Amino acid sequence: MNTHDVVVIGGGAAGLTVASGCAQLGMKTALVEREHMGGDCLHYGCVPSKTLLHIASRFRSAAEVRRFLVQRDGLPSELTPDMSAINNHVAEVVDAIAYHDSPERFRSLGAEVFLGEATFRSANEVEVDGERLSARHIVIATGSRAAIPPIPGLEDIDYLTNRNMFTLAELPRSLVVLGGGPIGVELSQAYRRLGSEVTIVEMAPRILPRDDAQLAAVVEARLKQEGVHVLTGNAVTRVDSDGRKKVVSVGSGSSRHTVEAEQVLVAAGRTANIEQLNLDSIGVAVERGAVVVNDKMQSSIPHICAIGDANGRFPFTHVAGVEASVVVRRVALHAGGRVDYSTVPWVSYTDPELANAGHTQASAEAAGIPCRTIIQSFSAVDRAHAEEGTDGLIKIVLDRRDRVIGTGIAATGAGELLGPALHAVTGRWKLSRFRKALTPYPTMGEIYGRTVSIELAPKLFNRRTRSILKALFRYRGTGPVEA
Repeated sequence: MNTHDVVVIGGGAAGLTVASGCAQLGMKTALVEREHMGGDCLHYGCVPSKTLLHIASRFRSAAEVRRFLVQRDGLPSELTPDMSAINNHVAEVVDAIAYHDSPERFRSLGAEVFLGEATFRSANEVEVDGERLSARHIVIATGSRAAIPPIPGLEDIDYLTNRNMFTLAELPRSLVVLGGGPIGVELSQAYRRLGSEVTIVEMAPRILPRDDAQLAAVVEARLKQEGVHVLTGNAVTRVDSDGRKKVVSVGSGSSRHTVEAEQVLVAAGRTANIEQLNLDSIGVAVERGAVVVNDKMQSSIPHICAIGDANGRFPFTHVAGVEASVVVRRVALHAGGRVDYSTVPWVSYTDPELANAGHTQASAEAAGIPCRTIIQSFSAVDRAHAEEGTDGLIKIVLDRRDRVIGTGIAATGAGELLGPALHAVTGRWKLSRFRKALTPYPTMGEIYGRTVSIELAPKLFNRRTRSILKALFRYRGTGPVEA
């Protein structure tokens, strides 16, 4: 007889959602976590990084406000961050959230919590510190960690990852970031704003390669404006250390040079935490270091599911939550449910933020969907002028029937602005529907109505329309002078 109805391996966002739902619905639930309840997102990812970004933005604001001061006496000549105070604040934010993910809370919900590493002994049984747990359903939600590229010399130096980046005793005077994805770019901007000399090295032709190229360029321009050095199309060939500094050898084609820095941060993607599970012995299929699943979250052994970063689909906490909800529906409620990835939103929390919902122009074209795009600058929005954010862009992707299939925004607060686009993509709105909502003035949210107005204006305000209206209603105006 099985010890439990369901065993959940991993106490991050995905696993906690399954354990909470199944336990509260009456299933005898075992939750296994080998390190920290809350996972990387709480302790080493989303929460500490966004807290650090907030602090860094305050430093940026403090530096910029000086140009509006008349009396500058008594101000420090430089803004020097106290890393101890910053680390303490980050820890306080994490601690404030941690109770919601604590073993005590999940035990109060009815789950049994086992703190230790799980290993499969059969398709229905896992072992945790010598104790055997078995169930009809097993859910793998073990998350991921920073991928360490096989660069000669890298393993010989004391490099940084998101695991130790938020506990630095001192601000690094200089920092080389290996990787121009969201994690690398966010932390590069944060540490530059705190005062580090920062260089990003990215193998791809541009940073943020998952995002629309035109929108990513807005972020790159801001990074360079703030003093971040961006080396794209460059591969790291070797890393050395002389004890005082790290020497990173980079190259593009026949060109070779070195970048020296006090610290090296590895932000070259993520890899799933599945090696310890002994999946080969039970026949669970693995590809590219992640568990292969269908849209029901089932692995090659149907009663074993894999969700969150463990399945390698989308490394986002909100996606992990949706995948977990599908598993709860199927396992606890015996209902249907599949994950639709076509409308997945994501945000890079840079300044300006870069947010996307649904298709980019490139992904729509790759999928063979006939489309056109509308691009509008935030210079059309008065609030953007007030907040010095006119470099922002919105890019709306439309199908052949003018339905919104994707929207990307590069602007201050782009993640918060994404709401209407999410409704449009999931509801298959036509572009004109953006004008139906009355938006308060002045707000950045006016961008949607302004975009539609500018797009539709030539179709309404033209010589033919004027001629028809003059004939019908005997108007006497001439309209604008047309070249």
